[in-house]
Amino acid sequence: MMTRWTLILSLAAALMAPLCASQISPEGLQVSLSSALVKLGEPVGIVIRVEGDRRVRFGPLPTVSGLSFSPVTRSGRQQSVSYDARGRPVVEQRTTFEVRVQPSGVGTYSIPPLAIELDGESVQAPDQAMTLEVVKDIEASQLLLFERGEVPAQVYEGQPYTLELRFGWDVTRKLADAELQLPWWERQEGVIEVTSEAAPSGTYEIPIRPGRRAAAIEKLPQVERDGRRFDVYRLRRRFVATRPGTVEFGRSLFKFSELVGRGGVFSRGASRDFYAPVEPFEIEVLPVPEEGRPLEWSGAVGEIEAARSVPRRDIDLGDAIELEVRWYGEGNLEFFDPPDLSRLTAFDQFRVLGVEDRKSPDERVVTYDLVPLDAAVDEVPAVPLLVFDTAARRFVTTSTEPLEIRVTPTADAGEDPFGAAAEAEAPLVMRDIRPRPETARDASGPGGLLGLATLAAAVLGWAALRTAVRRRGDPAGIRARQRRGALGLLRRELRIARDPQEVASSLERFLARRSGRPPEYWIGRTSLASTGAAEVSDGLEQRFGALRRDLDRALFGGEGRSLAGPESVIEFAQDAVKEGL
Repeated sequence: MMTRWTLILSLAAALMAPLCASQISPEGLQVSLSSALVKLGEPVGIVIRVEGDRRVRFGPLPTVSGLSFSPVTRSGRQQSVSYDARGRPVVEQRTTFEVRVQPSGVGTYSIPPLAIELDGESVQAPDQAMTLEVVKDIEASQLLLFERGEVPAQVYEGQPYTLELRFGWDVTRKLADAELQLPWWERQEGVIEVTSEAAPSGTYEIPIRPGRRAAAIEKLPQVERDGRRFDVYRLRRRFVATRPGTVEFGRSLFKFSELVGRGGVFSRGASRDFYAPVEPFEIEVLPVPEEGRPLEWSGAVGEIEAARSVPRRDIDLGDAIELEVRWYGEGNLEFFDPPDLSRLTAFDQFRVLGVEDRKSPDERVVTYDLVPLDAAVDEVPAVPLLVFDTAARRFVTTSTEPLEIRVTPTADAGEDPFGAAAEAEAPLVMRDIRPRPETARDASGPGGLLGLATLAAAVLGWAALRTAVRRRGDPAGIRARQRRGALGLLRRELRIARDPQEVASSLERFLARRSGRPPEYWIGRTSLASTGAAEVSDGLEQRFGALRRDLDRALFGGEGRSLAGPESVIEFAQDAVKEGL
């Protein structure tokens, strides 16, 4: 049984991989069926989602025998505020359109891509035809098992949640094919998959429609229900919502094809299909409240605890202490900014030499290299982290315990191991001042008329210079110096950037220096043209959008790395300077 299951699903995944890889829709445009399989008479439609404030026009709808289409209607327009990994707001806008589809009978229908004009550009979306299967009836067969685990009815933005689907079939039935039909799969707005938990004893794959893209699943022990034994598998994923609203899960279906006839060498034989549904449900995503939000909050959300450890507590003055702080619990451990100890008053008696940040789905570990500045220092203070506690629904401070240490002074360290040596004071040279009587030659000078002419010329020259500066900008002013030095500063910052978050921050500061807008203005923006910063080429505009999207995936998707490395950022910045950004 397991050999047949593994072979069939592996072949399905391999055969469909090229098809799935080619289904790339235009950026910011998503077109899909509300459900790939429906019972005759049930409502079904084509949903078009457009991200951003964009001009949209629709061409003639396709003609499909056995299907009728309603005109395109706008079903919703929403503007929301989300928060990036550093807790700063990003405004997003999206518009939803819908086309109702009415089948005339049971069967399988292929709907061609829609003709859409997006910001004046004609596109076809999706890239592949949409397949709609209409059946006479959908019933939960006694031969199948399909159920979901408990999910919260409400979460806060940034709060992770886990979705688990368990499915299986009667062990006495022969498997011909199996698939999950999940209309919401990889189509939800404002949702990021954080991590896929690895199966403890190997994984299998099952196709998921629409698209039949293969997804990893794990086998569970057999269960008994109503006197029947079932082989059971589990699809488990962890998500985080990035903005307020409602996350909708349409009706999910498990389709099982039972082999009922003997096949030949090149045919598998007759089969019979069974279906089991999980009814629609939704999760409400609440915004993190602004009331009572501390200025120091760096985006931590959930129920998070902290612990600390050091390998050595007895050191000499001038040596470093490796303070390891570990945050764990049910929260967005991969997305908040860890505390900056160099900005905390409690750590004034320490020099922070370096910080190592390690992220994983289960914990966040940050190691601080601290050097005490005085032999009188006898403890490492508590490290505080401001967290929005989703259980208490308020902001709390999660802190480590203070740690006792002993610092032994040494002869070489002196009073301050980082203090500069006192420089010898330069001698003060005094020279005699001797009076000299004024002569007639000293009293002579330019005439009054010449003095007035010189003064008038100076005033006129100053006025002309100020006019030129106002028109063209002061080449020696702060603004101009910032623009000229932006590229050099970006290079220096990227040499020490440790993760995608620091790369993104350096890019935002570069754009701020070149455009005159604050760095916060550039957070989450994927377009240069809409900012009014400068007229740039289409090629540079597209490169900036791809650069920002890759950095955002690394920041919000928990990848921990980004394809847009420092070299790509530098190349973009050099071309941006050449084009006058």
